[in-house]
Amino acid sequence: MEKYRLKIIHKVFLFSLGLVTLVILGGIYINNNFLEEFYSKKRIEQLKEARELITENGVPTEEMIENYSHKYNITINIRGEISKSDQTFYQNQRRLNRKEMTMSYQNLKFDSNNEGNRINTHMGMKNLEYYKLLPTGELVILKISLDSIKSTVGIVNKFYLYTGLIILIGSLFFIYLFSLHITRPVLILNSIISRMVKMDFSHRADLKSGDELEELGTNINFLSLELEKNINSLKLSNIKLQDEVEKIKKIDELRKDFIGSITHEIKTPITVINTHAEMILYDMVENKKEEKEYLKTIISEGVNINDLLNKLLEIIKLEETIGDLKEEELNISNMIKDEINKYKIDIAEKKVELKLNLGDKVSVLGDRFQIRQVLTNIMSNAISYVDEGGKLDFNILDLGDNIAIEIINTGSTIPEDKLENIWKAFYRVEKSRNRKYGGVGLGLTIVSRILERHRSKYGVENLKNGVKFWFTLKKNIR
Repeated sequence: MEKYRLKIIHKVFLFSLGLVTLVILGGIYINNNFLEEFYSKKRIEQLKEARELITENGVPTEEMIENYSHKYNITINIRGEISKSDQTFYQNQRRLNRKEMTMSYQNLKFDSNNEGNRINTHMGMKNLEYYKLLPTGELVILKISLDSIKSTVGIVNKFYLYTGLIILIGSLFFIYLFSLHITRPVLILNSIISRMVKMDFSHRADLKSGDELEELGTNINFLSLELEKNINSLKLSNIKLQDEVEKIKKIDELRKDFIGSITHEIKTPITVINTHAEMILYDMVENKKEEKEYLKTIISEGVNINDLLNKLLEIIKLEETIGDLKEEELNISNMIKDEINKYKIDIAEKKVELKLNLGDKVSVLGDRFQIRQVLTNIMSNAISYVDEGGKLDFNILDLGDNIAIEIINTGSTIPEDKLENIWKAFYRVEKSRNRKYGGVGLGLTIVSRILERHRSKYGVENLKNGVKFWFTLKKNIR
């Protein structure tokens, strides 16, 4: 079972409520235990002060007695000849008769300063009296009621208790508002951090408290931005890494296929060479003419192996980008025409109809030697597979910043599931990998590598009655 946890707003509310309650209870306790003693000491100090003030200038006048009686809320009695009779002055101006006063002030004790004090009980009430005998023989008595002190303290304590209860009840609303005000920024920051844990960095803290919480919010916003940036960067790096892993896997598969293809391509002519050489070596040929044919076969296969190795070197150089790309202005129209002239005999033998749509002078940018290789390989492929009496079309199209070159030959199409594979090394549409049309299956691989280095687009498409090879080159706009 999940343990119940108090929310921070509840904790702040309870803490604040407890603090207010503690202050109120502390005040009540202090009042009950110390207010009476404190109040008594202060009243005694007032009695002493009043006694000194009244007697410092000799016999006090009635006006002085009345003023001090009102000021300090005390009773002042004078016994002597000041008004030809003993008089008692109260704050409420009540009088005591001579008989009562004579009885009340017998047996008084004085110190060396003719001063003294006592607690006198009269009619069930306790009074604290401070008195002084004047040089003229008059006696000044100042008194306060101890019962009134207790009564006053009791009233004050009750008032404080009621006031404390009212304050406590009334403060509940303000304590709740205070708790909301204090905890709201914390709750906002906690919500943002909780979203950050879930990889949601879309929320920001907008605190205007002008204190450490606002600074914390600013730091969390900065942290959120940095985490979002770094995590996105890591995601991109991870995607790139996955792509690289996939590429490595594909490259490894291509490497294995490539090695297998090379083994097949080299093994076949070597086997032929070995077989024919053994026939000649062991005099197993019937005549000189047959021996000559065997030697021609050996030479032919040696040439094929040499061609294969040369093509492989070309691919390796292109893969490793050996040598800089020597980009220059090329008249692609004239280059196509020059390449066509090399195949005039083949075109004539197959009775191929040639159609040129090249324009007068189309200028592009590229490496002359490598672009010539592209034209040679594609053109050789097209002439090899064009049907007898078929057509060859050469088109140049303006694509704005680029030029597209199309080479179309009529004849059999390429199976759709094999179109993407024709750019692979040693790949032939024929399963037997025979060399009916010459080559070693690397021509189109070289074409793809060269065009990729030129950042050109290229492709092959099946038409209704033939095949179209195409590629683009950057137009020369200098």
